[in-house]
Amino acid sequence: MEKKKKVVVPYASLLRKFNVYFVFTSLLPFLLLFYLYLQKISSGKIEIEETHFFLILFAIGVLSLFFFFIIRSTVFKLVQFTQKIKSSFGEKIDKELIMNLSKGKGEIAELARVFGDIFSRLEENIKELEKTKRKLYNVITRVGKTLTSIEDFDALIKLILETAVGALEVKKGAIFSWEDSHFNVRATVGWEGISSGKILQVLEPSLIWIEKERKLLLIPSLEKRKGDIISPPLIFYPLISRERFWGGMVLCERKEGRNFTEDELKIISNLSSQIAVAFENFKLSRDIERTYFETISALALAVEAKDSYSRGHSERVGRYAEKIAKRLNLSQEETEALRDAARLHDIGKIGIEDKLLKKEGKLSLDEREIICKHPIIGENILKPLKSFSRLLEPIRHHHELLDGSGYPDGLKGDQIPLITRVLTVADIFDALTTKRPYREALSYEEAKKELRKLVDEGKIDKKVVDTLFAMIDKKEL
Repeated sequence: MEKKKKVVVPYASLLRKFNVYFVFTSLLPFLLLFYLYLQKISSGKIEIEETHFFLILFAIGVLSLFFFFIIRSTVFKLVQFTQKIKSSFGEKIDKELIMNLSKGKGEIAELARVFGDIFSRLEENIKELEKTKRKLYNVITRVGKTLTSIEDFDALIKLILETAVGALEVKKGAIFSWEDSHFNVRATVGWEGISSGKILQVLEPSLIWIEKERKLLLIPSLEKRKGDIISPPLIFYPLISRERFWGGMVLCERKEGRNFTEDELKIISNLSSQIAVAFENFKLSRDIERTYFETISALALAVEAKDSYSRGHSERVGRYAEKIAKRLNLSQEETEALRDAARLHDIGKIGIEDKLLKKEGKLSLDEREIICKHPIIGENILKPLKSFSRLLEPIRHHHELLDGSGYPDGLKGDQIPLITRVLTVADIFDALTTKRPYREALSYEEAKKELRKLVDEGKIDKKVVDTLFAMIDKKEL
């Protein structure tokens, strides 16, 4: 960082000149009096010709007036310079005035150069303030956008890390969580082209050390070796809250190559504590929601237990859907969401009267309308679970059909996501192959005919159905 220059006002020259002028203007009258005193001592009386006396008075007057105008001129220039600077602050600093004055010689030029240096530094500070203001605005904007959709905890952690990397002027940063006795990468910044696995492999020994020691590991700036994916200054800081280790934060490679200062280490310490608290709160919230989810799942089983015809339905649908998802190479996250949605897809029936659910005859239009509300009821039951928001869409739309004839929203084609199409097929297949109040269970071959018919009518996804048929043929169900 550039060392700041000390600004010194050039008052020495002015003071020296003032002393000279003062001595001359005050010494002449004193010398005249001393001359008269010597005459009195030598002759006992003062004798001076009138012409000489007036010449002395004239010389003293001229010299005093001369030095007065010199001092006045200097003071006037200072006053004039001060007034111009003062007026400049009212509107805009006149850089041209400062530049012109600084080109001259003497005290005013020196002062102008000093003021020019001050103004340059002020401009630099203003630019830094503007830069900081823009950075703060961007951070606030990003925080606002993130907080409005903060169902994704990792998005918040990523935002915090990006802010820390920018504020502390480092090139790379990473945050790791400690779960089930091993580290997971939660967020990275500045590691473009390097996989999370490689980052963890390189940093894990140091992370294990801070987990064991529960204190920071600081590696000062050294010469970077070519090919290193990390280089000092390097800091590993443990994320600890309520004496529990939640993970670690890593920051490395200062943009200017300097080491971390004591103030920066304090900032990192405070930031690490806040991240640890965020991890703790997230886990607490997740545990509460998981408990709520398990409670609702138990209620769903209780609803099924009341009806011998639907007992075990959700469990079977979940098993079918999960196997189809794996066959279709869906991601683990999508497969888990599908499995959980299947467990709760009929939870909305808790709000439907038993007499309608167990009715053996054909439903009236009004009764059918009531039954068709159970996906909406199920969605509303799960809405408080932010971390399970991915389940809302398949639960609400598992009775939608590709031709738009389904309910409750009449979605068509691509409006229905793939995981919802899988849940729909699994649900229909189990309904066909189990006994219901209004009919006997169909065999697998009979169920396949019904599903083919629905595919031909454009109601369900052919790819999903073909995957199910392949599993049936290979007896994988």
